[in-house]
Amino acid sequence: MEGAGDEAEQQTRKVLIVDERPYGCSRRALLSVLVLLVALFACVGVSFVGVDAMCYSSLSQRLPLYPGATVTLERHNFMRAFGMGETIMVLESDDPPEVVQAWYGRVTYDGQQRAKANHDPFYYMATGRYSVTAAEDGTGSQIILSAGCVG
Repeated sequence: MEGAGDEAEQQTRKVLIVDERPYGCSRRALLSVLVLLVALFACVGVSFVGVDAMCYSSLSQRLPLYPGATVTLERHNFMRAFGMGETIMVLESDDPPEVVQAWYGRVTYDGQQRAKANHDPFYYMATGRYSVTAAEDGTGSQIILSAGCVG
């Protein structure tokens, strides 16, 4: 009979030991979640920086700044001009509009052909436009560059 009492006491102890375990998350689980979140944000951050660099490379070749022109306005809505997002840039040059227009026509055509030949994936994901008009004061040219990439 005494053996049966010992078994009951041992069962009671096992139940108490099981019931004394802490509820909720363990430190290891919290650390794992933290590591996963850091890895996720690092991956997303590296992706954004990489895509921004590729946009910049593609657009700066396809839509370069006119030599000797002065930037009078630059607006972009992400990390940098001609990177991911949209960019508007206004430049002024002392050269007549016809000369600037001919230069942009030649350079942008060459840039587009180079991008097609190199199978640049951002050729279809990036857009670039230019507009050349006479400067407001009548001397030289005003150049407006607009670009957008991935979005």
